Amino acid sequence: MSESLEKSEKLREMILEKINNSKSIAPREIAEASAQEGEDWRKLLPKVKKVAIDLESENLLTFLRKGKPIASKGLKGVYRLAKPE
Repeated sequence: MSESLEKSEKLREMILEKINNSKSIAPREIAEASAQEGEDWRKLLPKVKKVAIDLESENLLTFLRKGKPIASKGLKGVYRLAKPE
């Protein structure tokens, strides 16, 4: 398995675990938790977003802004990840 695919799988598992254990979570928290020592977590944010969009397409996740569901299409700015209701 390629390193990129392996990283995506780990991010997927981490996101699902964290949204199941909390009301919602910021993408930053996922990026920080998955960053290797000395790695800039900000560089992981696009990958976290891509994996989250994939999870949304499978109805396993929803994006929130100010506590309300939003569409991932054209997503910009501050958002959180949560389990769909």
